[in-house]
Amino acid sequence: MTDPVHKMSVGKWRRLIGAAAVLVVFALLCEAKLWRPGEIFTIRDNIQIAEAQAWWQGRLDLPERKWDSALFNGRVYSHFPPMFSFIAAAFTPWFGGVPHWAVVLIVVLPVPLLAYALFLRHTDSAAWAAVLAIGLMFGTSVYPVLDKTIRGAAPYYVNHTLAVLGLLILLNEFYGRRRAWPMSVGLIIAALSRQLTIAFAIPLIWSARRGEAGRPAARTMMIGAATVAAVLGLPLTLNTLKFGNPLDSGYMHIYNDRPEDGLSRDARTYGLFSAHYVPRNLYYANIGLPKLYRIEIEGEQRSFIRPNIWGTGIWWTTPLLLWVFVELRRLWRDPANRALLLAALLANAALLFFHGTGYHQRGFNRFSLDYVPALLALVAPTCCVGWRRWVSLAMIGWSVVYFRWLI
Repeated sequence: MTDPVHKMSVGKWRRLIGAAAVLVVFALLCEAKLWRPGEIFTIRDNIQIAEAQAWWQGRLDLPERKWDSALFNGRVYSHFPPMFSFIAAAFTPWFGGVPHWAVVLIVVLPVPLLAYALFLRHTDSAAWAAVLAIGLMFGTSVYPVLDKTIRGAAPYYVNHTLAVLGLLILLNEFYGRRRAWPMSVGLIIAALSRQLTIAFAIPLIWSARRGEAGRPAARTMMIGAATVAAVLGLPLTLNTLKFGNPLDSGYMHIYNDRPEDGLSRDARTYGLFSAHYVPRNLYYANIGLPKLYRIEIEGEQRSFIRPNIWGTGIWWTTPLLLWVFVELRRLWRDPANRALLLAALLANAALLFFHGTGYHQRGFNRFSLDYVPALLALVAPTCCVGWRRWVSLAMIGWSVVYFRWLI
């Protein structure tokens, strides 16, 4: 007979080895330098750092205008969701900005570990958890976003990284004990980094209605409702203080007093959200093929394929997601999976109406990160069973090659 204690110890070591393997692979495949001890990110990299410094001075406006900052009544503001501003506020008084190591340790490195924990919980296999975590890290738009976060901490990529981190916290608990407070922490981090991830209040509220072991549903519902109120109320309050209107996010003001382009023309003509954008966004989110260029060199015609910079389809770059369609009926029959699927669909649908596609993004689709982690979590238990595992390995292999090398 196998000693249960020995079996448990072996299982624990396998899980730890799997986590270490994910970190090692991440460090080896990540092109950006993870250790730049003298590097400090400032307003030149991310205006949210300047916003954090302004808070310490008792102000909301920024000292200077940068690209994609909001100009309103002669003052400059950050229009970005405030999560990274809160993080930056913990560092700016002592470092004059945010150290590179802080971004790596607090924002980036938790992502591969949380991904591994999610898939370990969801597949009960350390080996497959590591494979799926690597697939999420390097076989989706997560990789270019993490890479750019590490290199320059630009608000677009930092906020997407934080949103993924928050969603992974929520998903880990959703497929675990379903306690309200960890899921609430995840939702707060995600929704205060990427507003449309508020859609994942659906699985939070669904879980809260069922209650927790030893706690009445009413108590967990109060936690869930308070969380939703917080992630809605805080941005509305900041909007009022900055722009005089709780419903004015400041986004339109980034186009004030700067050269006109296609995005600004669309926003002024049709608004930030409109059905006018749906056909375009459907193409770039789902297909978004590379561009074929033909040029003449020394009298000879040559052709080059270059990645799309407006948006690249998720289904052919991350074909593992196609298992969602294969498993759709099963997923829809399960109430928990249905709640998560509805949240992902709602976030996706809202993005279709937005006036931007995520441009400029060479060969990837950063907006898809608002729902791709949830879709991969939904297919994780069945994509590595039986004959499907070999198909899934091929899918993950293609995605890793594409995101890590081809683009």
